[in-house]
Amino acid sequence: MKRAKQLLALCLAGALTAGMAVPVSASDKEKLTFWFATFASATGEVSDQGFWEEVLAPFEEENNCEITVSITPWEGYEEKYLTGVASPDGPDVGYMYTEMMYEYIAEMNALVDLDEYFTEEEKENYLYYDLGNILGGQYALPVVVGNPSILVANMDILNAAGIDKVPASWDELLAACEAVKNNDPEAYPLIMEWGSNSYGCMGFIYWPFFWSAGGEITDEEGNLTIDSPEALEATEFIYSLLEKGYLPDSVTSIDAGGDVFKNGKTAMVMLPSSSATQYTDINWDYAPVLQGPKSATTYVAEDSLVMFQSCENKELAAKLMKYVTSAEVMSQFHEKVCDQPPITKDETYTGEEKFTDLYSDYSENFRTLPVFKGSPALYDTLFKNIQSMMMGDLTAQEALTQTTEYYNSSIK
Repeated sequence: MKRAKQLLALCLAGALTAGMAVPVSASDKEKLTFWFATFASATGEVSDQGFWEEVLAPFEEENNCEITVSITPWEGYEEKYLTGVASPDGPDVGYMYTEMMYEYIAEMNALVDLDEYFTEEEKENYLYYDLGNILGGQYALPVVVGNPSILVANMDILNAAGIDKVPASWDELLAACEAVKNNDPEAYPLIMEWGSNSYGCMGFIYWPFFWSAGGEITDEEGNLTIDSPEALEATEFIYSLLEKGYLPDSVTSIDAGGDVFKNGKTAMVMLPSSSATQYTDINWDYAPVLQGPKSATTYVAEDSLVMFQSCENKELAAKLMKYVTSAEVMSQFHEKVCDQPPITKDETYTGEEKFTDLYSDYSENFRTLPVFKGSPALYDTLFKNIQSMMMGDLTAQEALTQTTEYYNSSIK
């Protein structure tokens, strides 16, 4: 037995000397943990977990590493990150939306400034690299920039009510809702998901109205400014949709407006653009923005990959981030998982034909959320207060004032 071990040792030494590959045990491989969000449809052919495990397999082989993929549902997203960062099983590379980042950068020092890991040539290839510069550092690598909020309409219902195009302003929206209500009392003129459990839906049911009325979330110093005449006008407009019967009485129990739209009895719905592509059985069209009292502005997502300070192999993690955001991987993600515009210059848009000109013609109308202290708690409180308004428990003014008082006394 001793002689056999000696021969094995000599063989291995000889193989290394000769430059031959020697199998490496799984325990000797570099390990990374990759957290990403849920994008794939629950009824689709591709799952998020399956997609990422498949596309990351070549990276694992090439770099002799193991990547643990963890897909996080939107509900409880921030809580999982807070727990994960404090544990040894947290992410090395993760997916974060911008409003989460303030605490991780300014208070926890948990994120890595990525700039040194990217060459000038690599930076130049990214369409939105500069959007990842937050609070004085390149703490984020934009991976989903797009998916703007749009007004999607069932054109058969609108046409039957005498409306020949999707409303492009607040006034046109009111007129179309009234026409649908008068023509077909059983149809929903408009759907908004004020029954959602997550404030994330405000990106397509609140912020477009808020900004188009001239509202601002913060001033240049980061002070909260939502309790303003402009914000009040937008909030009261949304409540008026319920008062006039354009939204169903059950609006605060609807947590997926897109699913309701599928029933073929809903005229219009505010949605992220990627959701519209699922309506293959509906004759739909859309309006990119709604002109409000001050502007025509809508929400666009800007979510990013981040690297955590706890990552032991930051060079490998940066390499993983580049691979995930490459045209090779993103083109598959956009085709198989979620229709989104390219994030690099070397990827060609191959998504929904109707959206071909959406980003080139309306990019100046898009806005993202600001980064400031306590923004997730602020958004959550505002969302819950507006839900209370929609249930008749608060006025629009009370919703804005109480949210501001909470923020100034508890967060600021």
